[in-house]
Amino acid sequence: MIKFREFGFTRTPFRRDLAPAMLHRHGGHAEAVARIRWCVAETALGVITGEVGAGKTLALRAALAELDASRHTVIYLPNPAVGARGLYAALVSGLGGVPRFHTAALIAQTMDHLAAEKHERGRHVVVAVDEAHLLSADQLEELRLLTLCRARGYAEATMAASGSSCQVRGSLSGRSA
Repeated sequence: MIKFREFGFTRTPFRRDLAPAMLHRHGGHAEAVARIRWCVAETALGVITGEVGAGKTLALRAALAELDASRHTVIYLPNPAVGARGLYAALVSGLGGVPRFHTAALIAQTMDHLAAEKHERGRHVVVAVDEAHLLSADQLEELRLLTLCRARGYAEATMAASGSSCQVRGSLSGRSA
């Protein structure tokens, strides 16, 4: 067991509950945060990749922490291994609803909740997916379709995802966009 006091620490360093402002900022981190910010501003689908421990989740947390809570609703999915239906259920729950049982009804309910969040509350929905390399092809397609809602006159959402670079590449290989 390491005795942190011998090294001058008053608490365990590098804990996951550190506020984003307490993190070391470096060029790569700043670039990742800026790219996530751009995705939010443009209502785009974005994926941040990097090696394990590179700081993808920290960059995601830092970018989300900078958002104005009165203008944005953030839905954070730490583990996307819930299937395509599970994504819709998480979105409806994150927007204060009770997910419907049948998938078709759940998809319509999700669109209604996204529209209400934008048009009634004036908030932009940002969906942050951590561990994106766990997303299935079906889930990726559903997330892509949610970002296309704007073209069809519905409320849109921003999708920001982070995952291990080699695993994300492997999960996306052979799929057309």
